[in-house]
Amino acid sequence: SSLQTMVDGGAFDIVQPDAALVGGITGLAKFGRGLRETNTIFTPHTWTNGLGVVANFHLMAGLGGAPFVEYPYDPPTWGLDRRDYMLSDPVMQTGGVATLSEKAGLGISLDEERLAATRLD
Repeated sequence: SSLQTMVDGGAFDIVQPDAALVGGITGLAKFGRGLRETNTIFTPHTWTNGLGVVANFHLMAGLGGAPFVEYPYDPPTWGLDRRDYMLSDPVMQTGGVATLSEKAGLGISLDEERLAATRLD
């Protein structure tokens, strides 16, 4: 791909894809593992909702962590209620560290009532 060509040519110091928008968790995990052989830092940047945030956190946890992960949290205009509206419980972090659930899959539950209220028929 053209992205791989640019990486191979040393065009980037940092690559920040979003698993919710490009490649998914599996595709980006493969890409991220390949970057370990280069001097390129691989860490996600997401400005999606809580589901995308959790997907990117799981991606990096599966790869052994990251120096940082950029994600939306800028209260009062972009707080947990706006970002995580579809989740039963918001994605929490303390002191810059997110703790992932031990539950199966992404470890989240959707707020079906809230989703029903926003559905267009």
